[in-house]
Amino acid sequence: MKLSVLPRPVRAATQLVGGAVAVALLVTGCGSGSDSAGSAQRPAGLTAADSLKDPSKPVTITYAGAAYSADDIKPVLAAFHQEHPNITVKYQAVPFDQFNSVLSTRLSRQDSTLDVFDVDMPRTDAYQARGWLTDLSSAFPDLAGKVDKTSQEAATSDGKLVALPYQTSSQLLYYNKALLEKAGIPLPSAKPADRLTWEKVTADAKKTQQAGAKWGLLFDQVNRYYQLQPLAESLGGGSGAGGTKDLTPELQTAGWEKAMTWYGSLYKDKISPRGVPVAQTPDLFASGQVAFFPGGPWWATKFTDNAKLDFGVTAYPYFKDGKPVTPTGGWSLGLNPASKQAVASEIFMKYMALDNGGFAQHMSSLAVPPSNTAGTAAFYDQKVFKDPRMAGAVELTKYELANTATLRARTAGYVEFEDTLSKTFDDISNGASASSALSSATSTINQAWAKYR
Repeated sequence: MKLSVLPRPVRAATQLVGGAVAVALLVTGCGSGSDSAGSAQRPAGLTAADSLKDPSKPVTITYAGAAYSADDIKPVLAAFHQEHPNITVKYQAVPFDQFNSVLSTRLSRQDSTLDVFDVDMPRTDAYQARGWLTDLSSAFPDLAGKVDKTSQEAATSDGKLVALPYQTSSQLLYYNKALLEKAGIPLPSAKPADRLTWEKVTADAKKTQQAGAKWGLLFDQVNRYYQLQPLAESLGGGSGAGGTKDLTPELQTAGWEKAMTWYGSLYKDKISPRGVPVAQTPDLFASGQVAFFPGGPWWATKFTDNAKLDFGVTAYPYFKDGKPVTPTGGWSLGLNPASKQAVASEIFMKYMALDNGGFAQHMSSLAVPPSNTAGTAAFYDQKVFKDPRMAGAVELTKYELANTATLRARTAGYVEFEDTLSKTFDDISNGASASSALSSATSTINQAWAKYR
């Protein structure tokens, strides 16, 4: 992902080329015309997507996305246009770091020129609370068995399906074989039952540094909630939000304080480097400078493309007194309640997320697993997973998605929650005590959430 989070869950891709133009289009709007050929239907009372027929005359819908670049999604749109010649999808790719703010601008002013948009899964409840999502329950009444259970749960709010999931995510622990062997450390097994503890990883990371490694451990999405939530969850700290509708911050718990104290120690002890932007963390592992790299399968191609990089994968670690927990979540599709082209939008959403495996069937490279259970085969059958260095990755990913994957907090105040925690993690990595940083975060979030209670 990369995502998101990809996708951040992951985030499957971060669009930089043409980003300024895309942002301008998204903020100002881009007229997509009136759907006078039969799909000029307000989203209320949607018809089951399986029974819809294409419009008899050409129409255009606008789709704003952050999961994939315009080039990445081009083959998907080309295939859709060939199968549905009277529907044109105008895609606006926006860098993830700017996507949520500019999307909120369009949705808050009920801009009808935006029809379909990417929904970062943990923001589903927040968008629903703001009235930015259309109830899709009647449009897609039988998703059970068609998408993975966790993705369907993430797309449901107040008992309604308000988004259509199309991709999810998981994590691996990459390790540099050469650095471990130089330090005399046995190579980890790829079996989930042999999962390492964070305590073991920390000790081994220090040994690799003593043997010459520049850095012992570096998280992929450093200082981001997606990547770090499992640390507290493993120790029983929960998601960080609880109470009625998850609008009470629960960060000052033994699990969160222990996990974040450990996280801060990585930087204090110089096991992890300070000040490395998220976009550059995989480069350090790819260049052989890092012994352990917890990250997504979306980096597999980058690592396997380096013939000199001798690495392997193992399960995402857990704390010895806790339980295995892995990050998950990706992207769904939302239908703008202000859209005047609901039918054409439904047809596209169904094609993107469900038809014959959805978008996955048309992409040459998949960064994360599709939510569509019929489309996951394309993900696992990719050439990158046949590289000996990725041995065990497919089995691990399937296992984690079925057994350890844990969604982020479900709260109407997620936007403020995530923004505050990003600053909190940054403070902790720069030397603030976990206790004081989490206390400050609790106060900030409480103030921000007052309007939702």
